[in-house]
Amino acid sequence: MIKAASTLTAVALAAALLTGCSGSSSDSGNNNDDGPVTLTYWDFMDPSQNNPRAAALKQNLENFHKENPNITVQLSTVSFGDMISRLPQTAAAGQTPDVVKMFAPVVPQIAAAQVYQPLPEEAKQITDWLRPVDKLADKDGKQVAVPYDYRTCTLYYNDKILKQIGAAVPTTWDQVAEVAGKAAKAGFTGFGTGFSGVDNSAIISTFFDCFMSEVGQAISNQDGKASFNTEKGKEFADFLVKLKNAGGMPPSVVGDQYSTVADGLQNGTVAMSALGTERLLTLQKANPDIKSATLPKTSNGSDTGSTFGWTLGIGAGSKHAKAAWKFIQYMTSPKAGALMATGGDVPTRSSTFQEPYFTTPAAKTVLDVSNFVKDHSEPHIYPDNWIAIAGGLANAGQQLYLNNSSADDFMKSAQDAANK
Repeated sequence: MIKAASTLTAVALAAALLTGCSGSSSDSGNNNDDGPVTLTYWDFMDPSQNNPRAAALKQNLENFHKENPNITVQLSTVSFGDMISRLPQTAAAGQTPDVVKMFAPVVPQIAAAQVYQPLPEEAKQITDWLRPVDKLADKDGKQVAVPYDYRTCTLYYNDKILKQIGAAVPTTWDQVAEVAGKAAKAGFTGFGTGFSGVDNSAIISTFFDCFMSEVGQAISNQDGKASFNTEKGKEFADFLVKLKNAGGMPPSVVGDQYSTVADGLQNGTVAMSALGTERLLTLQKANPDIKSATLPKTSNGSDTGSTFGWTLGIGAGSKHAKAAWKFIQYMTSPKAGALMATGGDVPTRSSTFQEPYFTTPAAKTVLDVSNFVKDHSEPHIYPDNWIAIAGGLANAGQQLYLNNSSADDFMKSAQDAANK
């Protein structure tokens, strides 16, 4: 147990961190990284938001500029969905941002679209990553990104709701469906998930990813084709059918997305959900009734999900690769990682945990989460059609809810969509 918009928008930061537009550096004609340089940086997070993770990002950006006054970071907040659709276009036009933050499962697909340039040889000098980085590579095996944070799935539950309906914390997925049905009868959303295509179906694909790790089912074969439509894989669809039949899915599930479910947990309308561990600190700060537990076990007795997270890489069109790498080095450094941890994100380098912050009581939650990720998840290779898989899962989920399609139909539909 762990204790304790579709448009690209410029973000207003401190005066030193100029806000601006997308694309390559505004001074891209200047190849001298020793002089004043402006880096464009795409991030899904808005540093002006009022939550611990955003505050930590804002402080790291300000600290970087203080230490590197000749480098100005021009940050634009870009939704995950917009990143996926816009980055290949910017690459084709030679106008990628200098620094790209990207969800780890999608790195192979983005690399195939030639969005990245290989990292400099200096990247090999960092040897204390807590997980292997060889999977963050292009088709030629060249490393194109480094891990920014680590996370896995955890079962979030509202302790007050479960006590109200007289239910114990479920330890199997069959029990989740049963408890979700009881919570729904009491007027709550029993289990929060979603089949929305917004932000590339992140909530259902993340849940699916962890579930496939639990049952030990590879998502794709050696040829890169989706291959999860097996008896082991079908256990995921069987759970969704049981959840629907128990009444644990609300009608809004066809349009719900990651943020919708997180908001429901925060405001006390959702009884349970499987989301990423990075949400723990923010959710518990907003709603003390939110607790977390290991993933419910699948039929093979496993509660081990997948290790994933976000990464940083250099855009193919960057004219300031040296400055971009300096920024990436800083943002993944022990100093920046310790500050990031104050927002609940798990750092990716062992040296970060030697920082003084981790000896304080305030670090207990993120240390617990870090240990949870280590003990209850494993990394794996992602195919370069992850977005097609995610979309197929969302469409199949909508058919399951609206048209009562079977578990077999769900699996076949999702896999066929991925392999088109």
